[in-house]
Amino acid sequence: MPYSNPSHRSRLTTIARISDPFSNVSTLEAAGARAEPLTADQSLVVYEFNSICEPGNSELYHLPFLFHANGDPWHEANSYVLSVIRDSPVRVSRTDGIRKLASKLLDYLRFCEDNEQEWLDFSGTRMSMHPTTRYFHRLITEGKRSNSVINQYTGAVYGFYQYVSENWHPLDMNKVDTVKYVKMMVETSTGTKSFEVRKRGQTKKVPRRAMPQIGYIREDGEDLRPLHNSELQVLMLSLSDGEVWSAVERLIVHVSLLTGARKQTVLTLRLRHLKRFRPEFLQKDNTYKLFAGPGTGIDTKNNKLQDLYFPRPLAEELCRLIASPLMLARQKKFQAKLAKEFPQVQMTGDEMYVFLSDQGNSYYMAKDDPRYTLVKSPQSGQVADTIRRKIRRLDIKNFPCDFTCHWLRATYAYILYQRLKALVSKELLPSGDIIDFIQSRMHHEARETTENYLKLFTMTHEKVLVQEFWEYRLFEGAYEISGGGLSNA
Repeated sequence: MPYSNPSHRSRLTTIARISDPFSNVSTLEAAGARAEPLTADQSLVVYEFNSICEPGNSELYHLPFLFHANGDPWHEANSYVLSVIRDSPVRVSRTDGIRKLASKLLDYLRFCEDNEQEWLDFSGTRMSMHPTTRYFHRLITEGKRSNSVINQYTGAVYGFYQYVSENWHPLDMNKVDTVKYVKMMVETSTGTKSFEVRKRGQTKKVPRRAMPQIGYIREDGEDLRPLHNSELQVLMLSLSDGEVWSAVERLIVHVSLLTGARKQTVLTLRLRHLKRFRPEFLQKDNTYKLFAGPGTGIDTKNNKLQDLYFPRPLAEELCRLIASPLMLARQKKFQAKLAKEFPQVQMTGDEMYVFLSDQGNSYYMAKDDPRYTLVKSPQSGQVADTIRRKIRRLDIKNFPCDFTCHWLRATYAYILYQRLKALVSKELLPSGDIIDFIQSRMHHEARETTENYLKLFTMTHEKVLVQEFWEYRLFEGAYEISGGGLSNA
């Protein structure tokens, strides 16, 4: 159920669906225009048409709409919200970020109302008397928000006033906030580049984030490290306990660990993708190759195309899972909920997700899911946090307490690195190919990211060496996942 702020009740609502929100209106008939009666006067007909550069039949879902305390629409803010969507470099149907912007603007308006100050009144002789300055000081003194969040709120308000001054009311922006431009110099791989950045007065200094501690790497804003081989064995032993871990939870971990895929990729696998797990598609390295990214139905980071390699035993276990009575029952629940909640949506059986909860819900909603634009808060992989919390609650001996599921991706790279090093030592692989191979399998755009991983791997000191059995079984495809754990084939 989506979060609802009680203070926004009757002040911020959402319009479920709007068709052609950026079309033009004229009282003169034009070619291709649609005649529409004007709501305020049924005797007047206006003509609605799209501009040449505006796509037809565009739609917006859950558009925020703001009101004053007396119930009148806040026209300036609602116009600004639409302009932000219109001027966005990438037009999207979802409005998650826009709803957050509207929430920030409403917080500012309520502050002005509570202090009996008109939001357009900048007549005070001192800057401290202006509503934006007083709001900035309120954000600081109440101590509820970090400096970076305070900057987001004041930035949203400043951007709104910029729009108002250009399109609605004559405002002196120097009274809204003091702004200066600072010249920055940045060293890049191609040389030094200079550019100007805007520095507003109503901002708080945000301390630079500390470098990751030794033995960790930062990826996607998270500090992570690979599990040592001994730690991985402890985790696999725990996962083999069928009374603690469900088959779905175990396989989610296995897919991430054995393919290096992120959670949005793992959790948007569909039944049709598993049709590739047939003998004629088996590759020489005993893996099945799946394509992920745009047009595949599998979400990826930044919507980039990726190749995923599933070891044969893992692929076979996934096929057994989706054919099990447990998952067949969940698939029926999924179809029943879909028919009840979204009767206008059609999804074939092959489009259903591999991983479903016991309520018949998907753990992650792919961007090409026909429900994606219709729901306010699509599922975004909270099961990963559930797995992390369960591991912490179990208090597994000799296992890191700060583990997150993203570590599985780093662990995949580390095991791959160890296997490639073994091939290099046997002179079966040139040492220079290691970084290229890992970069390809990890789908790193920047080679520097892979280099940082390799630096981390060379620093890793093992307290317990991995058994040759483990390396061979994991990468030669001679292991079997049974009861959730890795065992002899």
